[in-house]
Amino acid sequence: MTGRSIRPLKSSDGALFIEKRSASSNSSETRVFMDGEKHILTFSDAGGTGRSYHAARTAKNQKRRRHYLLEPGWRADAAIQGLGRTHRSAQVLAPFFRVCTSDVHGEKRFTSTIARRLDQLGALTKGQRETGSQGMFREEDNLESPIARGALRGYYADLAAGRAGAMSYEQFTDWTALRLIDQDGVLLEELPPIQRFLNRVLALPIHMQNALFAEFMSRIADQTERARAAGTLDLGVETLRGERIEQVSTEDLWTCPRSGAVTRIVGLEVTDPVYVLSAEEALDRNPDKLTMINRASGRAALISARPMQMYDEEIVTLMRKVTRPSGSTYVEEGKFQASAWEEIEQPEFRRLWDAEADSLPKTTTTKLYLLTGLLLPIWKDIPSGNERIYRVTPEGQASMIGRTVSEDGAAALREIDGADRGMIDGLKAMGCFTEIIAFQLRVFVPHGDGVDAAAMLARIVGERSPTAAERAA
Repeated sequence: MTGRSIRPLKSSDGALFIEKRSASSNSSETRVFMDGEKHILTFSDAGGTGRSYHAARTAKNQKRRRHYLLEPGWRADAAIQGLGRTHRSAQVLAPFFRVCTSDVHGEKRFTSTIARRLDQLGALTKGQRETGSQGMFREEDNLESPIARGALRGYYADLAAGRAGAMSYEQFTDWTALRLIDQDGVLLEELPPIQRFLNRVLALPIHMQNALFAEFMSRIADQTERARAAGTLDLGVETLRGERIEQVSTEDLWTCPRSGAVTRIVGLEVTDPVYVLSAEEALDRNPDKLTMINRASGRAALISARPMQMYDEEIVTLMRKVTRPSGSTYVEEGKFQASAWEEIEQPEFRRLWDAEADSLPKTTTTKLYLLTGLLLPIWKDIPSGNERIYRVTPEGQASMIGRTVSEDGAAALREIDGADRGMIDGLKAMGCFTEIIAFQLRVFVPHGDGVDAAAMLARIVGERSPTAAERAA
């Protein structure tokens, strides 16, 4: 399905010849595919314009479509149009989308550009990024994101210092003509932009491309993992998933006197199975890491063979990645050198790793609080930190969307009812603060570093004056 009027074909004896295509060829090819007479359809941008290839209720061929995107091009709107040929309304089954790349890692340059533009398109049209890429691309696929730029700066520093394993700094400058240090051997302030780096890497021999990209992509993955753990990775609205999601509590915080809309804190428990890698699997996935043991704790881990520079909000730190059965962490190079980690042979590593893996629980339950409902009036009072926006459907409950808060943050947001004017000064003396919301004076418990919100609430509950009902009882 293309816009071309001729196509090359090969005869039975191997000779090539040209066949003319009539104006009705695309219509007839569409018909035979939708009727199930042909099971594979290939279409270009021109061949997909104005046509539908989805599993329509009116079509004989209602099999689930598997849509392989081979050449996304440079235009995000054209990519969305092409994907929309197999994903339309009134369909029996939604399609599977597969973005295909070869084992030439430099090709990630092209999928990166379309991923970035799809994210921008989603942000412009829907107000959230993942609506543009339809979930086909991961955060690591966008090689031009702020995280990727920070990872590249760290990689430049490692190249210049000789800490990169793919090639030396001299080889890098010879093959790419990119200079990273000045005449005094100091890293340049104005380093080559990421687009220039990606384009130069495309011109390298395949084995060099793959080696450079493997190291660069591992740094992006590490930076993304750290940002996700710290809560600084902006993912827009995520769908909270788990083997079991149970709503364990609901508490109304505030009701708008005009609209009647309610602000609520919903307590959730998310249960997931824990899959722990065996020693063999861990070694296969981390061939570049050292097998080590901490002589102080007696536990084994896979640790990066060399440190790498990582950027956290303009703070540059030399870090090593430590992978253990319970998960991955990062340790500063200075602390690592002063620690009790020692390299061991693989048989001892396998024994220690598998012993710890067998002792870990098979499931994990996480409790979180979701702030839902009317949030704008109290938005500036919501504690900041590791918050994310989730869409979730607990068992037996309606779907909801909200912002996560920590347990201390939830306690800080709970209003203290029953405080008369005479108690306000006493509450402030304990550390509380007041605000007027919807023309009503409200008292809040602070939270954060150095503040024990739970102890403060206990003091308030224990020291408040009894109500008339309590005195009567």
